[in-house]
Amino acid sequence: MSYSPRFRIFIIGAGFSVHAGLPLGEQLFEFVRQSVSRKYGSENKLERDLDWYLKYRERCDHVSCDAPVDYEKFMSYLDLEHYLGLRGSDTWSDEGNESQLLIRNGIQEVIYSRTPRTPTDECIRFCEGLLPQDVVLTFNYDTLIEETLDFLGKPYRLFPSRVKEVGISSSIVDSEAEEDEILLSKLHGSIDWYDKSTFLKDRELASQHEFPWESRHPVFKDGTAVSSSPLIVGPSHEDDPLRYVYRVDDLSQLTETQFWQCSPLILSPSSSKILYANPLKSLWRGLQQAGGMNFGLSVVGYSLPPYDEYARQALYHLMRNYTEFEYDLEMMGLTKGPARILDYSPPGSSDWKIRRNYSFMNWDRTELSTSGLNAKSIDWLMQ
Repeated sequence: MSYSPRFRIFIIGAGFSVHAGLPLGEQLFEFVRQSVSRKYGSENKLERDLDWYLKYRERCDHVSCDAPVDYEKFMSYLDLEHYLGLRGSDTWSDEGNESQLLIRNGIQEVIYSRTPRTPTDECIRFCEGLLPQDVVLTFNYDTLIEETLDFLGKPYRLFPSRVKEVGISSSIVDSEAEEDEILLSKLHGSIDWYDKSTFLKDRELASQHEFPWESRHPVFKDGTAVSSSPLIVGPSHEDDPLRYVYRVDDLSQLTETQFWQCSPLILSPSSSKILYANPLKSLWRGLQQAGGMNFGLSVVGYSLPPYDEYARQALYHLMRNYTEFEYDLEMMGLTKGPARILDYSPPGSSDWKIRRNYSFMNWDRTELSTSGLNAKSIDWLMQ
C-alpha cells in the first residue's frame, strides 16, 4: 500500500524512550557511575574527578560537597577542561580526557543493556504512522526508532540528503532516491556511531615514525571483526565531517571494550556539549529555515532544558516558522494543523513548566497533551 507524503516534522526527546525502560537525566548518570565502578573499581578516575569538582564548587560557589550534584554542570566542567587543554601535556586524547570517555562509554553500556531486544508496541505504532519524507529530529542516543523501522522494513536514512553529484559550490540531490525514505536525524549522535577521523589522524602520525605502532581501535583496526558502515551512503562533500562517521551493526561486539580504546560519538548531557558538535554539524545545517513549508509539527518528550540553549535557538525558528509562515497554506491537498507537544505530567498537576519552556510558541495554533506516550497519544500526533 502506498501513502502520499505529508512532509511532517517530529522532534523527539528523552521522554519518548521512558516507556521502554530507558533512564532520564540524573538517573542515567547514577547508572553510569555504577557501570564505571563495576568495571574499574570504586576509586576510578570519574569518581576522583567528581570529588575534585565538588571541592571546586564548594570553594567557588559555597555549595556543600554533600549537596546534590548538577551533573550537567559537572560534565561541562570536564568539557571545558579538555577543550581548553587546561591539563596541558596531561590531556588524555583528542576525543576527551579519561572521565569524559568513561561517561560516554558508560552511557552506551547503560542504554544498550536496557534497550528491549524487540520493538515496543509504542515504538511500532509510532513508526507505523511515519510516512515517506517525514523528518524525525531526535536528541536521543538510543536506537529504538531505527531498530523499529528496520523491524517494519521501512526505508530511512541517517544523513541529510542523498547526493548524485558533488559540485564545487553546490550539489545535485537525488530526490528520486529520497522519495520513499524517512529522514532520522540524530542531533546528539548515537550509541552505535563512531568517528573515524581521530583514527585516521593516529594512523597518519604512526606512519611518520620509524617503527609505526599498531592501532587497537576495535572498530577501525586492520582485521577487525566488528562490522560497520559509513553513515553517509553515496557521494559527499570532502569537508563534511559526517563522512567519517560509521555505524556499528552489532554493539554486542563492543561490550568488553575499554574506554581508552574507543568511545561512541555522542554529545554528553553537558551545558558545553556544543564544543564537541563539529562531527554532527551538517545534521543541524538549515534547521533555522525549516518548518514553514511543512504540514505537521510534533514534539514528543523534549522538555527544552536550559542547558540546551543552542537547541532552543534552532527550534525557536523552526517552530515559529511552522505556526507563523503561510499557516493557511494549501498545497497538494495538504493543509497545516496545529503544532502538537506531547509530554507527561501526573494527573492533576500543572503544565505550566512545559508552557514556560515553550513560551515562544503561538498557543492559538498549538495543542498540548501531558498524557505521555501511549496508543491514543500517538494517534493524536499522527492526525
